[in-house]
Amino acid sequence: MTRTEIQALLTVIRYEDWLFHLGGEGSCLFLQVRFTADGQSQHGRKWLLSPHMTPSELVQTAFKAVLTAQEHEVRERFRFRGRTIFGPHFDVDALVELCDRSALDVRTGGAA
Repeated sequence: MTRTEIQALLTVIRYEDWLFHLGGEGSCLFLQVRFTADGQSQHGRKWLLSPHMTPSELVQTAFKAVLTAQEHEVRERFRFRGRTIFGPHFDVDALVELCDRSALDVRTGGAA
C-alpha cells in the first residue's frame, strides 16, 4: 500500500474522538493513535507498517493500537492500596529484580 492509500484508509476508521496519525518517511511508516485523556494530549506507541500490508492488516493494526492504548490508560488508573501496581511505566530492570526475588503468589495444591 502506498502512503496515499494508507492515509485514505485511516480517514474512514473511527474510535471515539481519537486520531489515527500516519508518520515516518518512505518505506518506514508508522501508525500512532492520538487522543485526549484527563485534559492532556496523549499518543500511543508507534506501530510499524509494512509496505506489503493489506488494507485488512492496516485496519487490524489500528484496532490493536486502540486496544493497547486503552490498556495503557487502564494500567495507569488501576490502583491497589493507592498504587499503580500494574503501571505501564515500570523500568524493566526493576521488574527483573522483582522476578529475581521470587516474589510470587501461587497456589500450593488444592482445587484450581
